[in-house]
Amino acid sequence: MASEAQEEIRAVLDQAVQALNTGDGERLGSVLSRRPDAVHIGTDADEWWSSDDLTKAVSGAGQSETRVSLGEIGVHVLGDVAWVEGKGHFRNSSGGERPVRLTCVLVREESRWKVAQEHASIGVPNDQIFATERGRER
Repeated sequence: MASEAQEEIRAVLDQAVQALNTGDGERLGSVLSRRPDAVHIGTDADEWWSSDDLTKAVSGAGQSETRVSLGEIGVHVLGDVAWVEGKGHFRNSSGGERPVRLTCVLVREESRWKVAQEHASIGVPNDQIFATERGRER
């Protein structure tokens, strides 16, 4: 049975996903920590943002063709800090789908849970780390 804090955190993550899927930067910003050391790392090498930068990027991008969905996630709470690990999917408008892995750290700020750190990644088999699309090593 999930605790009240775990349920609150799941709701925060659902809000973040909905905001990403609809391009709602204001809504996304409402669940992100404003700590100066907050960081949000996406799957692209250039996706390394502060909360303000991510909010602006989502607001400026409009509704994305790529949708995010969360699958099973684990939520762990220790006082005013929580961490999450889980899996989800990216889906594009053509029907393509890729699994995504996610970790987050949330902090309780002014009685609300906020995302202070997140990292999304797409797994690559170890034997393909240095392979190019043509099968040659770099």
